[in-house]
Amino acid sequence: MATATEVEDAIGALVAAAIYPGGLGAPSVAAMDVLVARGWPQMADLDAALMGSPAQARVAINRMDGMTRDTTRYSRAWRTQSVLAPGVTVALSGGVASFAGSATGGEIAGVQAAGVDYPVLLTAGQTASQVAAALAAAINAGGLVVATATGAALTVASLAGDPLTLGAVVVGSGTSARELGRAETEYVIVVFAPSKQARDTLEAAAMLALDQVDRLALSDGPSGPVRFVRARVVDTAELDDLYRVDLHWRIEVGRTQIESGAQMAFPVGTLDLVAGGASARFGFGGLVLPAPLVIPPIGAIRFDAWYDPSNTIDAQCAAALSPAAYHFRLPGNAAVSGGAASWPLATQATMDAEIVAAKLAGLQFWAFDSYAATDTLSLALQLYLSSPVRAGLAFAMLGQSSAWADTTTQDGYSASFHSDVSMMTQPGYLTVLSGRPVYFVLDGSAGQLAALPGGLAGGIAKVRTLVQAAGGGDPYVVFLSGAALADYDNTGRAIQVGADAAGSYCTPRLNGSEQPFATLAAQAVTDWSERATGPLPMVPTAMTGWDQRPLIQTPQPFYPISPYLSMGNYYDTATAAQIGAHVTAMAQWIVANPSPCPAQFGLVYAWNELAEGGWMMPTYTPAGPDLSRCAATGAALAAAVALSRAPTLPLLA
Repeated sequence: MATATEVEDAIGALVAAAIYPGGLGAPSVAAMDVLVARGWPQMADLDAALMGSPAQARVAINRMDGMTRDTTRYSRAWRTQSVLAPGVTVALSGGVASFAGSATGGEIAGVQAAGVDYPVLLTAGQTASQVAAALAAAINAGGLVVATATGAALTVASLAGDPLTLGAVVVGSGTSARELGRAETEYVIVVFAPSKQARDTLEAAAMLALDQVDRLALSDGPSGPVRFVRARVVDTAELDDLYRVDLHWRIEVGRTQIESGAQMAFPVGTLDLVAGGASARFGFGGLVLPAPLVIPPIGAIRFDAWYDPSNTIDAQCAAALSPAAYHFRLPGNAAVSGGAASWPLATQATMDAEIVAAKLAGLQFWAFDSYAATDTLSLALQLYLSSPVRAGLAFAMLGQSSAWADTTTQDGYSASFHSDVSMMTQPGYLTVLSGRPVYFVLDGSAGQLAALPGGLAGGIAKVRTLVQAAGGGDPYVVFLSGAALADYDNTGRAIQVGADAAGSYCTPRLNGSEQPFATLAAQAVTDWSERATGPLPMVPTAMTGWDQRPLIQTPQPFYPISPYLSMGNYYDTATAAQIGAHVTAMAQWIVANPSPCPAQFGLVYAWNELAEGGWMMPTYTPAGPDLSRCAATGAALAAAVALSRAPTLPLLA
């Protein structure tokens, strides 16, 4: 943006060139030394110059105070100023992108594969081989396809190894400018000379210098018109041999914004036009392409009391959900007869259908609550492990530290503890950060942990020792509390017991009255943000609901109810769309916060906490299982990914 200083310098350069037409090494037109400068001369210097031997002259250039007016009249549209052609080129042949040349700097090289754009900003001097290697690294970092750079040639294949058709382009850089406003300012050229003849000669040279230009050449483009206003002779008797003339000019200058960037490489969106039975799609783009969203591993907690009607916990859950108001919360294979709810013994087909539903929801793992292998609450885990369709849905264990101690065993640890350890080296177990199996640990009370050898810290250390001895990686231990961070900060305890990260099993904050689901979702988001500022890495948890009324209305031995809870103390049931939006928001939050969440995965409460009030699993209707929560969550995640790759806007005609 041109400043008054730059304008004064431009005027001075023109005047000096006119006064010294042969250059500064030749005599001036006034046959004496003449100093052309911005600002007013000091009186002592002026006296010495005019009265010296030989005498000298001075020309001062200044902006007139208070003589600026607004003349804005143009739109703020961007206009291309310059374009620098790229030094690298690319040619496509047989699915191979071959690069040539050397980058001048500022270009963008891009490859399009499987509907995703991969742009790389080039720096000056990059060779064609280096460009191909940089693109391969960018593509492989996305994890959607596999790129190989061989010299200056680039190929891309699917994860299954099938070759893919490529799009490739290299675009140059340039500058664009837009005018924000304009102003006309009056400037004065003041000639101080030791004689009338010298003054008149210098005045003529200055006038000729500006009369020959219509506009000044400034850094961000030419000025507006250069117009003469008036001349004023100021001869004074206060100092002998002082002859002065003031030459006033008005110059209009625009206030300009200049930006540098690359030309459009690939469209980052589309406009769909459907009119008169015909359709057309138009691409549009910008200087910077957004990074496509890659959904991190999202998993749901499982409480598996829905698979064996002979189990006492199953029977208690069935009793709690038997009132008609809660039938919609029964598992999808339930039956209602004579006002009583029940479900059959689960089979492999039962679990296979749930796995398909979980994949529909976009889940990438289940976190199984831990029980002894002989407990039928472990039936769901056993059926999962034997399922022929579980590929693509990993699993992790959620250890209950309250059940780790067993004084009847040789080492003091329970069968459920050792079962968890054995699971961490099984195929399909969830790992993060280069092979570390994830182990969620739910905190226990002091009484529950009293008999544990070495306490909870000793138990976690033993988990690490046993898993690594069995050939697994160092477990990534996530210490979970049963409350929001605002109600119980478990971070210090997590550090004390040697966990790698902290989080929450669930995050409700009951206030004694009915609350909307939107409040529960907002409280979960607050929990993520507060944990992100803590001293330990964290794992966020999204909520699907919290409504304990079935267990308050029909109390059950396995679930003691606080005397402070009442039937009016719950969150409204979420819609399928609300759950999808909330889980998607967590996925986006994880990607946007790699520092507090370095392992890049998240939990959902819950897959099947049907009695407690948080679920995603297919549920009962007389017409068959309701999969709406799974479908809505999967659709929301897929829509977020699609929007990040190519946002689609309807064109209304």
